Amino acid sequence: MRRLFTVALGMLCAASIMGCSAKADNAESQATTIAQESAATKEEETSETNEVAPTPGQWAINNNFKAIDNVNAMSAFEKATEDLVGYRYDVAAVLGSQIVAGTNYLYLCRAEMVVPDAKPEYVIIKVYEDLEGNAEVTGSLRLLEGKEGWEYNDANPYMEENEEVKAAFDKALEGLTGVEHKPIAYIGHKDNSYAVLTKITIVSVEPMTSLSVVYINDTESGGMIDNIDDIDLDLDAVSNN
Repeated sequence: MRRLFTVALGMLCAASIMGCSAKADNAESQATTIAQESAATKEEETSETNEVAPTPGQWAINNNFKAIDNVNAMSAFEKATEDLVGYRYDVAAVLGSQIVAGTNYLYLCRAEMVVPDAKPEYVIIKVYEDLEGNAEVTGSLRLLEGKEGWEYNDANPYMEENEEVKAAFDKALEGLTGVEHKPIAYIGHKDNSYAVLTKITIVSVEPMTSLSVVYINDTESGGMIDNIDDIDLDLDAVSNN
């Protein structure tokens, strides 16, 4: 009888150990599934908005500049500008973001004074959105300001709609290596020269990106880069190269 009890007890312990092991395996499996679902959700959210996730404190320049694909940024812009008077701002491109105690956003805007026969200007606007979702305009930079003889483009700013500008831009960049130039918008012109807001990436192990106004001179033999103005993303200054 004692031997039978010992055998039965041994079988009960084995069953208990197997049950605990199965529960542990199941818990681990559930934890893995939850982690995978969380990562998938974050990836899906990023895919839906097409917004770059910046490192805290650093500016991240977008890959996709379309307003419709940058939902969070456009929500902040609408809140920040809903009570502005005297000017109308239309977002031509959502340029980037910076994580602080909240988020800073940069936008390229076509701006017009609300008066008859107003001429358009191109302005970079900075908006800050705090952790409670309140947003305000905290900075602006008028492109081409102080550039004598330059006029703003008063038509569609997108490069695919400006074949001559795109052809000159592409020609000017032929043969350049180690640097990628992604045109964002055609800003203005002077004689046979064009100003194009551009995302510039230095190709390296750790790529460096900047926003710059690239000035292209359209000559009979093709386009050539005349000058480049790098934009301080905090909108404190514009440096000339």
